[in-house]
Amino acid sequence: MGTIQGTISGNIIGTLYFLYFQIIGFLLISTVLSKKDRITHILAGSVTGSVLLQWTPVLFAFFLGFSIKAHILAALTCAILTGLFLLKKAPCTPFHFPAIQGLKSFVKKHCIFFILSGVTFLLFCIMLSTHTIPTAADGMHTGQCTYGDINMHLGIITSLARQQTFPPCYSISPGSKLSYPFLCDSISSSIYIWGASLRYAYMLPMYFAFVQVMAGFYCIAYSWLKKTAKASLAWYLFFYNGGLGFVYFLDWAQERTYRFGNIFTEFYQTPTNLINNNIRWVNIVVDMLLPQRATLFGYAVLFTCIWLLWRCVYQNEKELFPVAAVLTGALPMIHTHSFLAMALISASWLLMYLCRQINISFMGKRRPGLVLLASFLVIMYALQITNGQTGAFDAPRFLYICLGVLGMLFLFGVWCLFRYLNTKGWKPLFSTWGIYLIIILALALPQLFYWTFGQASNDGFLTGRFQWGNQGDDFLWFYLKNWGVILLLLIPAVIYCTRRSFEILSAGFFIWFVFELICFSPNPYDNNKLLYVTFIFFCCISADYGYELYCKIRSINGVKLWSIGFLLLSGISAVLSMGRELVSDYTLYSAAHVRAAIYVDENTPTDATILTNERHNNEISSLTGRNIVSGAPNFLWTHGIYDQTRADDVRLMYEEPASSLELYQKYDVDYVIISSWERSSYNVSEAAFNSLFEVVFTDHEITLYKTNLYTNPL
Repeated sequence: MGTIQGTISGNIIGTLYFLYFQIIGFLLISTVLSKKDRITHILAGSVTGSVLLQWTPVLFAFFLGFSIKAHILAALTCAILTGLFLLKKAPCTPFHFPAIQGLKSFVKKHCIFFILSGVTFLLFCIMLSTHTIPTAADGMHTGQCTYGDINMHLGIITSLARQQTFPPCYSISPGSKLSYPFLCDSISSSIYIWGASLRYAYMLPMYFAFVQVMAGFYCIAYSWLKKTAKASLAWYLFFYNGGLGFVYFLDWAQERTYRFGNIFTEFYQTPTNLINNNIRWVNIVVDMLLPQRATLFGYAVLFTCIWLLWRCVYQNEKELFPVAAVLTGALPMIHTHSFLAMALISASWLLMYLCRQINISFMGKRRPGLVLLASFLVIMYALQITNGQTGAFDAPRFLYICLGVLGMLFLFGVWCLFRYLNTKGWKPLFSTWGIYLIIILALALPQLFYWTFGQASNDGFLTGRFQWGNQGDDFLWFYLKNWGVILLLLIPAVIYCTRRSFEILSAGFFIWFVFELICFSPNPYDNNKLLYVTFIFFCCISADYGYELYCKIRSINGVKLWSIGFLLLSGISAVLSMGRELVSDYTLYSAAHVRAAIYVDENTPTDATILTNERHNNEISSLTGRNIVSGAPNFLWTHGIYDQTRADDVRLMYEEPASSLELYQKYDVDYVIISSWERSSYNVSEAAFNSLFEVVFTDHEITLYKTNLYTNPL
């Protein structure tokens, strides 16, 4: 077993293991899609390599545990699979680096994207490094956006690598099956297990995933918009998203709630995250991709899937259907929200395809975008007026309304399908969309039934909630505050969109409608993860319209200045939020708690259960992977598994240990930790613990007890 700090050899082996799968993914894609361009091979190959590393060790882990042996067999299996494809497809186009002149031309053509993505990647690398438990004299540190989430992800990574039991359970709620999409963390466990440091194992795959996300979006935008300037503008609008929150920090009144300096010194007083002012449209880089690993790794796969499916549907590259299907089918346990988004996109584009093939009359309207936008707004305002109030509103009827609309669309789709089959037969559809659907169902349904549906049946999942997180604002005003000046382009862009853009945009509006009426987890904030997928389409269509408008009026005096102002207003909230993250620094685990965690990691059984309080920054669960009796409520509640009885039992075990020994046995408690956290949470009698249990570790204000309940039965 390795250590938290890891070793140089462990880092090297873990890196080689990770890169091995990247190479395997590239070889597979470049063989299966040998006639496609190198960008497809590199991006889809890298994403495929990550997916293989997430999934193949898991398949063997069902029989061998999450062990070194399972990882070796996974690597051998991928090598054999790749060899078979190479033999079957031989001879295939050999790999060669593009000519220097061709590479220079490519970089020059897409230079805006390379500059934007290069700067953003550098910022991401700096923040990832400073936010991922760097060690200082006073302990391990992190930043603002990761202060919460990193603890849960570290706990999943370490518990998988240390305990190696599979299927895994929550280490912060032993006995509860881990149904959270844990493959976003297992990819780091598969590096950590070789002896790499925890910090290195956490960061390495995130670098690749972030590049995959950036490149995936640009490929979508460029394939759709056909111009580098348009695609780069769409990319900028998406990754530097932010609304009008910066207005609250302007120095235009002596008495104001926020001051500009607060952005860089206070906890979550940024222009993209002012909950009290209904600013909830957080910047995707620093509030989604950096702290939320499931979103990062999910979007890495999702964006590539959208790009591949777009090419299947709108460029008639039918051979991409199976690859898109395999990657989509792998998504549920990487990021369930991304899988749901891909399902809605696929359904929307299939319906548009059928309508186009059977010449549905409304597709020929001159302004289909205007009809779509007007219909959407009428529905939203009708629901708002029916409520008699603005803002979010919880009620089961919204769930039923949404399901009713989905049911009508399904019936309409069935009718279109029968008309299509009557005129064109089943073979063209089955060889494309049929194969796509069969592969997805074959891969996704086992995951959904084994992991997702069981957890989603708990209280708080799939509830009716109109306007997810709007706290009292009018519908359009809420989005104007949160999305900002992009609406100046978005509204006319939708109204004047082409027929093809209308078809593509339908997926964005479809997702928007569903998430405005349904919450898919106990935490409404998670609906943001679907809204960003809608935003992909809106950024692209806005960039398309904005660039064309600029080309028409750029000869007018002052237009260039106004254009620069538009770009600054679009991104200023995002830049300020990124600046806050660059300077944010918080002690996550004190030096004494880190030393206690190292002792636990090196001297206790990997399946030991340790009694602690319910703090979210729990060094025992996060750094050692050991079980604790009950973890942080904010983690467990959002996963639908918080047990108040268990939490009450923890209190009894701390406050009345002598009379609670049966609870220690009930929860298989092997060790008890008492520190400032426990003393502040409970009325702890340390004299009682000293008389009952054996002290095995002390460090300043921390004491670790061994219960010995199993070696000396009561």
